[in-house]
Amino acid sequence: MSYQVLARKYRPQRFDEVIGQEHITTTLKNALTSGRLHHAYLFTGARGIGKTTVARILAKSLNCQNLKESEPCGECPACVEITGGSSLDVQEIDGASNTSVEDVREIRERVKYMPSSSKYKIYIIDEVHMLSNSAFNALLKTLEEPPAHVIFIFATTESHKIPATILSRCQRYDFRRIPVSLISETLSHIAKGEKVKIDDESLRMIAHESTGSLRDAESLFDQAIAFSGTDITADIVKRMLGTLDRSRLFDLLNAVLNRDSKISLGILDSAFESGTDLVRFSFDFLELLRHILVLSECGDVGSAIDLPPDEISLLKESLEKTGTPELHRMFSMWYGVSDSVPRSPFPKMLLEVGLMRICRIGDVKDIDEVISRIDSLINVSDVSSVANQGAGVRGQGANETALSKGSENKKEGEGSSLSFEPVSSKVDMESDKKWQEFMRWVVVQKPQVASILQHGVFVGIENDLVKLSFNNPLYADMLSEEDRKKQVEGLFEGYFKRSMRIAIGKIADAPSGGEQAKKKKDLMREALGSEVVRTAADVLNARIHDVKVDGEGNS
Repeated sequence: MSYQVLARKYRPQRFDEVIGQEHITTTLKNALTSGRLHHAYLFTGARGIGKTTVARILAKSLNCQNLKESEPCGECPACVEITGGSSLDVQEIDGASNTSVEDVREIRERVKYMPSSSKYKIYIIDEVHMLSNSAFNALLKTLEEPPAHVIFIFATTESHKIPATILSRCQRYDFRRIPVSLISETLSHIAKGEKVKIDDESLRMIAHESTGSLRDAESLFDQAIAFSGTDITADIVKRMLGTLDRSRLFDLLNAVLNRDSKISLGILDSAFESGTDLVRFSFDFLELLRHILVLSECGDVGSAIDLPPDEISLLKESLEKTGTPELHRMFSMWYGVSDSVPRSPFPKMLLEVGLMRICRIGDVKDIDEVISRIDSLINVSDVSSVANQGAGVRGQGANETALSKGSENKKEGEGSSLSFEPVSSKVDMESDKKWQEFMRWVVVQKPQVASILQHGVFVGIENDLVKLSFNNPLYADMLSEEDRKKQVEGLFEGYFKRSMRIAIGKIADAPSGGEQAKKKKDLMREALGSEVVRTAADVLNARIHDVKVDGEGNS
């Protein structure tokens, strides 16, 4: 007899033998006991977690002649035929290779006939999402009102690709990924049956590699037996999977947390020389960063961190070397590296630069703390001198602004016909503070209006009149439109709690040529020399790149 792979040899034949899907097997057994059977079932979930296996067990239970406690006997002719795949009344159809409407029409013709020797005629369609839209449409009527002797069981890994009209006619069961502990326990049982010696670490690595799929785990176990015989060790499994030694992986984590690029690159070189798969290397380290990040955010959550106790203890020790914000940045940065490695022609070079970059990550400042420090800077007495400088700049802008006077007889507040008189520094400072507070409020309430107002130079507030001037006539014209003026004045009333008007002017005689460039350079030098600007840059760990003069046009 030819060799039978482990996944087939140890395939469950009863509901009680299915692991990790008790929420489904219990429901189906109760339905069989009470006779509350549905005409169509949909089994959905990841690969290798028992969808088709449960479909076969359900088919045997429905047709079993000696059903005991909702479990098939496995010995009657119906059970034997279904197990061997020779039953005429239970048809397994591959949806990937029978996608056309003609295939579904053939099924529709067959369902009219009674079962040959069983109680039910059952159709198990695997990967049903591969059917074409025409095939699904042809199946609709039969699926909604099938003959009493017909039951459909659909299995799929991608339920979102199935039309809603099909989903609504099925009783849906979502299969879960199987926990690593259960897979390890199952593999240990198989190892005893196969007389294979294997340690717990090797079982855990194989189970972890399978990502919740028992079939994948059994295939890897089969591969390990073929690779090393009946004595399997952790080193053999590591070589087979191309993974980095766990101790070296933790050494790399500690080197990164210590910001030691030299040791980090040395570990990478060592892994590369030993033939470690670099894609797997990047993923393993990303997963380790994820575990330590979860540990930092949530504490010791056993269900969220799938690691043995000794490795969790190592992570806790490493956690003392850094903070949660830094770990968030490291994870995000290394995620980008890991995502690019499979597509890169130079994966080692990419990993080297990625390690050096995350080793350069400094302490991350809390944003609330930064804002608090900036607010405290704004409120200190030294700011008064800067505010006076700002008022002076605005005063110069206002004095240098020649507002058009073509219609002096028009009512005040009608836009470009206004002429603004300079106001005192004290009034300027008070008005400026009110205006800045108003602008912060508008940015939240009406971002589109705020984007226009931000292009203007605030001249002042006199009585109930807000004065703005623009060196770009486009924005002045936009605010001069009657509807937009009413909108802005409505915002004034909403914030200041009183009726206010807006007066809009255009800068017509701004300095030009060399004089303008010299004035801007002087203003930039003055701003760069400001103690508040330098302190704010220190707080934000920022570098001063450029200075924008208030009211300067944007291109």
